[in-house]
Amino acid sequence: MNEPEKKDSMDEDAYANAYYYFHGALTALADDAEAQCEKTGNFNVAWEIKNDALSNGHAVLNTVDAQLSERQKDRIRQLLENVADIPDAVINVPNSKAAHLQAMSDPCWVPLRAQAKQLISILGAETDRVNAILNVKRP
Repeated sequence: MNEPEKKDSMDEDAYANAYYYFHGALTALADDAEAQCEKTGNFNVAWEIKNDALSNGHAVLNTVDAQLSERQKDRIRQLLENVADIPDAVINVPNSKAAHLQAMSDPCWVPLRAQAKQLISILGAETDRVNAILNVKRP
């Protein structure tokens, strides 16, 4: 493999990895409060979901090999802006099951869940493409 091919392969791998984790964050964001708490083991639920969405979403947008359309990128940016606006009071809660469930039941999550579900649908073909690159089987 020559150097340009190796670099392209590394860029594609970096993008696929970033996208895979972003899609996981989207899936978690789209879940209802109980599922979100359960999947994170009731540990820093809101912070984990917010942080994962932001860090992985920005990684996707900043990766060289992004295969996304401008519409898809705009939708991701919109979601990230909205996630960034989650109030600190919802994120910084006592580390208890009841506190996390209450935080994840806050009304600020309702539009974010809907937005995440829409984005998952919009990104369906890209998710399939990335899963093929990573050899991931969809359930």
